[in-house]
Amino acid sequence: MKGKIVQWKDDKGFGFIQPEDGSQTLFFHVSSVKTKARRPQVGDSVLYEPMHDSQRRLKAKGVTIEGVTTRPNSPLKTRFVATKPPKKNVIDYLSFLVVLLSLAAAGVTFYQTKSLASSWPSGIAAVIAVLILSRQKKPLEKVFHCAGCRTTAAHDARSIHAWNNGFTKLYCSPCHRQWLKDNPKHEHSPTRNNHSGCLGVLAVMIVIPALAGIGLFQWLA
Repeated sequence: MKGKIVQWKDDKGFGFIQPEDGSQTLFFHVSSVKTKARRPQVGDSVLYEPMHDSQRRLKAKGVTIEGVTTRPNSPLKTRFVATKPPKKNVIDYLSFLVVLLSLAAAGVTFYQTKSLASSWPSGIAAVIAVLILSRQKKPLEKVFHCAGCRTTAAHDARSIHAWNNGFTKLYCSPCHRQWLKDNPKHEHSPTRNNHSGCLGVLAVMIVIPALAGIGLFQWLA
């Protein structure tokens, strides 16, 4: 079908299309625009396909702006580049080494003194190292390419958190809000653990059995 864009909010990434036959206006999101050479504008003539979303609301998909190229090799089209995942650095390796050495030192100290209290300083060092391993990192790049609309967006707290959780395909705020509207049941779903979280879990799995074994040994003695 054919229509014209009568309203467009570029900061939020959505607008409305007035069908050529004069029927009810349709909502559309930037992620449904197939023409990637530029952003939509009020007054653009477009071709689209009407559909209903999960809440039975009428919207447009497959929106194509007339007169704007859609060739995949167009020099104006932004090529999607996946964000590189967080990398371990010297601090991470040193912190993990501190965890292992601290646990070993705690075991040796207890073996020599037979006192659990004397082993706590080494345990504190291990806890601090685990907290360092679990810290949130910041990407070197201040911007990323949205995996939905292919535009360049600045990192915010949400995208940085997702990046730390291991996601390399990130979405701008308008695309993320639209995804939440289309998938409301996933709005509060837990995110997957990142690599530092796995190291933290591994450290806890080592610390708890070690302390339990030490306490049991001291009680039996």
